[in-house]
Amino acid sequence: MKNKTTYIRNFYLKAIDKRFVLTLILALTYSTFSFSQVQVVGGPYYMDGPACEYPEVFDINNEAISIPSAVTVSSGEARGTATCSVINVTYNGFSGPAQTAFQYAVDIWANTIESTVPITINANYVELNPGVLGSAGATGFYQLTGGDILPNTIYPAALAEKLVGTELGGANSIDIQANFSNQINWYFGLDASPSFNQFDFVSVVLHELGHGLGFLGFGRTNANGTEGLLRNSGFLSPYDNYVENGAGIDIDQFADPSFALLTQYTSGDLFSNSPLATAANNGVRPEIWAPSNFNPGSSYSHWDDNVFPNNNENSLMTPSIGNGQANHNTGPITRALFEEMGWTICDALSVDEFTLESLQVSPNPFNEDIRIVLPGNYNDSDFNISVFDINGRVIFEKETSSINRIIDLNLSELQTSVYFMKINDTNSGLSVTKKIVRQ
Repeated sequence: MKNKTTYIRNFYLKAIDKRFVLTLILALTYSTFSFSQVQVVGGPYYMDGPACEYPEVFDINNEAISIPSAVTVSSGEARGTATCSVINVTYNGFSGPAQTAFQYAVDIWANTIESTVPITINANYVELNPGVLGSAGATGFYQLTGGDILPNTIYPAALAEKLVGTELGGANSIDIQANFSNQINWYFGLDASPSFNQFDFVSVVLHELGHGLGFLGFGRTNANGTEGLLRNSGFLSPYDNYVENGAGIDIDQFADPSFALLTQYTSGDLFSNSPLATAANNGVRPEIWAPSNFNPGSSYSHWDDNVFPNNNENSLMTPSIGNGQANHNTGPITRALFEEMGWTICDALSVDEFTLESLQVSPNPFNEDIRIVLPGNYNDSDFNISVFDINGRVIFEKETSSINRIIDLNLSELQTSVYFMKINDTNSGLSVTKKIVRQ
């Protein structure tokens, strides 16, 4: 386990500080926008501070770590027609190299998530408080209803617009506000290879935009510490809906606010119970960062970096990254959680085109037999097929090979229910997870 004391300073997210309040605008009116039966019923709600703020930090045990992007993008531009989302950025004060690196991070997200509504970012390259690398967050949150919308949940602007299918704050309204320091020794290269005394700009931007897109919880302590921990008068973020303790008890079962709730968030025993994220983590619930001292924004709005250290592809959304280290990969577990929260994951995650949409599983729903058809330009290979129940337990597993791009399976031993099938190419290491239904 990594010794936290080896860090002089750490990248800590101050997503929601002690003065954090969600404020409802006056005279809310009921408005609806139809898209797949999802409607807006309230909002926008606002945070009184940035959703993410990084201080400048150094790892005194620095080791060079480089994790390249899981998608292919080119310098300063996305993949043309292959882009799955349009993300428009207004750049204020950026140098040429800084803007190129920022855009590279934007393009990775544009090739990771899908939305028919353009995502807009206002990015400022300015002098911040000493030692602060940057901050970012959603500009507003909306309550939705219909479809598979979760109750008592408010969605960050970009995700809410994706689910509703239209702009919610007016034409070209800003979805994410981002500020980055122009006083830092940044590495603006695109190859994930900063020197030992530099901070990788692409990695920091990727992390921050991840929070702006929805990777954050609302829990915070009140200003004088008299109420323990609270979660904004009953509202949850999409992320909050998938947090439970080691015993499998959902955190929303504890009184809000209460010191009992605070105890859960400082227990070192929090997990995501997202079925998709669990399946992406080989059937194990991903562990959430829950240190003994609650740090608003850092605590529980990240994966645990003892479990996902800097050399792990899922480390982007952990609470710390060292100087000289870089991760340009959003990570399969994070992508799975994003899908659980309501994002559609792009079908262009791999240059090998082994993707969620290009790979066909049918019939679905099925009775006993199911067929997997690989993409047309995909070579036959060896696979590990795992099926998980909704609690993340592996109930079927088989090593097999494709024949003429086809894999046939008999799953008659499964009961009538919803499952998640992970299809892993053992030669390339690529994998996708599909939801399947036994009827």
